[in-house]
Amino acid sequence: GGNIIPFGMEVLDYPAGGMTRKEITVLGGRPGHGKTTLMINVLKSLIEQGLKVMLFNREMSNTEMIKKMCVLEDSHLLYANVRRNDFSDGSDVLMEMQLKNIKKKYANLIMYDHIRCLSDTMSEIAKHKPDVIIDDYIQLIQADGANEGRRFEIEKIMQEYKWICKSENASAFLLSQLNREMDRRINPEPRMSDYSESGVIEQTAETAMFVFYGYNFDSASYDRYESKIISAKARYGNVGSYMVGFNGNKCKFYSNRELAFNDTKDKKDTKGSKK
Repeated sequence: GGNIIPFGMEVLDYPAGGMTRKEITVLGGRPGHGKTTLMINVLKSLIEQGLKVMLFNREMSNTEMIKKMCVLEDSHLLYANVRRNDFSDGSDVLMEMQLKNIKKKYANLIMYDHIRCLSDTMSEIAKHKPDVIIDDYIQLIQADGANEGRRFEIEKIMQEYKWICKSENASAFLLSQLNREMDRRINPEPRMSDYSESGVIEQTAETAMFVFYGYNFDSASYDRYESKIISAKARYGNVGSYMVGFNGNKCKFYSNRELAFNDTKDKKDTKGSKK
């Protein structure tokens, strides 16, 4: 039991109870499906558990990540406004309060947005010895000395993360981009073969999950306040898929669709069933 680190979200913890120290969890999704948003929901929970977390922002800057964190922490802030620095509704006071709150609450978070190569990444992990390492996302890591193609680079990245987790008694939560095959299928939901270099990821990861936000794929067929979490591999647990609530403007996942809908200011058009 001491080796388990709960995600702090029921839908993620159900398959196996959470992450395991010395192991890797991989979360995959296409652009715009909520990988980073799901990650910061997990990050919030890990910090509230008193864990030391190291976050590598490969795609977003630290500044943009902090904006998302502020929105997640304050139910009155909207990400669309914060991202544009639009505080005409007087929410600048709330933003200032959350910046102060985050500085105090997230004291156990070490966050980088400028580290490019794998060796520097491993050096920082060995130096600070976090409980959990989060990397968003692994295809943007430069693997030193891997000149035999992208498959071998991903293999080296996964192997290095596996060994650093073992040596530091940590758990890694790695975000991964998916290939475009799912966009061409009749059933667009992701599967293991959609991971770039899927064989390497499948062999190395303890848990492989996906987030699928159908509304971003086909707004006419899917509900904007629903998302699906798919557990495709769980070495110590169960596989399956789970519907959850999602509100991108709040940077938040919920246990059900109704909670996501009720946490929005605009309730004009999606109160009922799917559009």
